[in-house]
Amino acid sequence: MHRTTAPTPTLGSRLVNLGSTGIVLGVHGLCLLAPLVSCSWRVVAVGAGSYLLQTFGITAGYHRYFAHHAFKTSRVFQFVLGWLGCAAMQNGPLWWASSHRRHHRFSDRPGDPHSPLLGGFWHAHLGWVLSGENDRPDLANVREFSRFPELRLLDRFKWIPTLVTGAVCALALGWPAFVWGFAIATTLAFHAPLFVNSLGHMRGSRRFETSDSSRNNAILAALVLGEGWHNNHHYDPSSARHGFAWWEIDVTYYAIWSLSKIGVVWDVRKPRGLSSARRRFSRQPVVERIHEGAARGTVRIGAD
Repeated sequence: MHRTTAPTPTLGSRLVNLGSTGIVLGVHGLCLLAPLVSCSWRVVAVGAGSYLLQTFGITAGYHRYFAHHAFKTSRVFQFVLGWLGCAAMQNGPLWWASSHRRHHRFSDRPGDPHSPLLGGFWHAHLGWVLSGENDRPDLANVREFSRFPELRLLDRFKWIPTLVTGAVCALALGWPAFVWGFAIATTLAFHAPLFVNSLGHMRGSRRFETSDSSRNNAILAALVLGEGWHNNHHYDPSSARHGFAWWEIDVTYYAIWSLSKIGVVWDVRKPRGLSSARRRFSRQPVVERIHEGAARGTVRIGAD
């Protein structure tokens, strides 16, 4: 087991990272205009729809499709999912999937780009994105997608979907929609999945004795369209369904299931056998279990 270190960022990459950080901060700053614009139910509906679409781009697209192959789809809808994820300011689909696969391979160990156990809450939530150290990951672990030129373009020009979202909202309903449908909705869609990286490994319950600190959190599941059932996900990363119990609401899976019924997606992966895998949560702190597993050489690597 060796420690992987990120390459030292070059001056050019640091400048690009500063520009990216400026756009993220700029969109956040636009939210301060909310008290200055009118708000109607129509504007709120635009904001809610924008949030749901962008977040779905992350949860169904970036996460369950690009990172884990939880279902199959056409090249056209693959691009649509990539575009929606890009709009949420979460970088391109290749960057996201590559980083997430490294997270599963080294979960809560050296090499994990956003472990709160190793770097703390703020590193897991924002620091790993803004530091510049992860700007140019090795895309060798996403070769099956990097062969598509349109996905490489999305990674290179990752801010175009974000800016297009702002332009469409402004042209449709003016400044109110620009603030609520673009700035506020995009800011929320940016932070919601990042809370899974941070709080999803810190707060909640554990159904499975995985070798990481992943947790199931009902509040996160509600806010991030089912992504909060994070311990379930770490038990079976390739499953399109994260809410294993009937009461574990998973809006992303419901949407994927619905799309499968009309032929937009297919080969939707179901959770593997659960009855024999459920374990009673030990009172031993999860950090100790991880360290003991590493010492015995039994730490689960996870899905690449």
